[in-house]
Amino acid sequence: MGMTKMAEPMNQKKRITVFAVDDSLIYRNLLRSAITSEPEFEFLGAAIDGKFALPKISYLKPDFVVMDVEMPQMNGLDTLAEIKKNNPETRVIMFSSLTSEGAKTTLQALDMGALDFVAKPSHTTEGSVDITETLGLLSDKIKTIYAQESQRFQDRKIGKLHGESNLKLKKKYNICGIGISTGGPVALRELVSKLKPNLRGIIVIAQHMPPRFTKYLAENLAAIGDFKVKEVSNEEILEEGSIYIAPGGMQLELVRDKRGVVGKVYPGPLEELCKPSVNILFKSLAENFPNESMAVIMTGMGEDGYLGMKKMKESGAYLIAQSRETCLVFGMPNKPVKEGIVDEVLSIDSIAERISSFLSKDLA
Repeated sequence: MGMTKMAEPMNQKKRITVFAVDDSLIYRNLLRSAITSEPEFEFLGAAIDGKFALPKISYLKPDFVVMDVEMPQMNGLDTLAEIKKNNPETRVIMFSSLTSEGAKTTLQALDMGALDFVAKPSHTTEGSVDITETLGLLSDKIKTIYAQESQRFQDRKIGKLHGESNLKLKKKYNICGIGISTGGPVALRELVSKLKPNLRGIIVIAQHMPPRFTKYLAENLAAIGDFKVKEVSNEEILEEGSIYIAPGGMQLELVRDKRGVVGKVYPGPLEELCKPSVNILFKSLAENFPNESMAVIMTGMGEDGYLGMKKMKESGAYLIAQSRETCLVFGMPNKPVKEGIVDEVLSIDSIAERISSFLSKDLA
């Protein structure tokens, strides 16, 4: 069957076009079913690997490609490199397995220009809870990223930008909590690369990620700077001048005891869908480190972090939100900014500058 591009009626809103690449027939069919069930989407087709996908992508020019990481003949990384070279406007979301190798390769793909990833569920029966939630998350990410790009374009047109601040430093803080989700690995690489090396305090990051992925995120960030970066273990004593990542699939709270600042890692509560939860981390900072902690809410979908930031504000924390134009998705920062609880709205460069100043060894 030949490849055809159907013209949209002039009075109809443009649908978001999606192409799938996966060597599993089951997953190709699941993706086809999920995309075609959404009225905002148009499914352009599928291919079993990069070799068969690339000519179709060049011809069809989809808005999004959803692509497996591990495939025969031409894998996800090699295919991504060709897409970014020949079709740079096509957005790529990796559809990756929950294995250690899948996690490591996915983070490489994000470094190479993939916008985000969705982890494949362990069960592949259509209609199962795992499949339904995974495909729903994928659809939400595509819609949100597409809408965010449109909003960012409008903001540029009307000159509605945030980003820089000339705030005078008033006090020092000992701990900085960071909450982040969609678009996080790329934003964190940029942030960490711009932090100054004279940090006195502790940085703790809650990045929405599955198990295994956060370990490789820590290794990825450690490779780009002079900081110790690691995934937190339960009962670990956190060291000044270091960066810690909350483990995927678990919750993290910080407490203080006679040993110092200690990480408490645990699986619950069951009703908390985000693991790790930014709210849980931030609330522990509000309760256990009042007047000495700061928080940054960065790119991501949803509202996780807002309730924790409210608690931190009441405890005397300094709060920063990433600016809309530098977020892949301005979801998590949106409500704290709208409600007026943040002290500053900054670009990633300025966030790095602010953290470096507030957690600096220097007195001025």
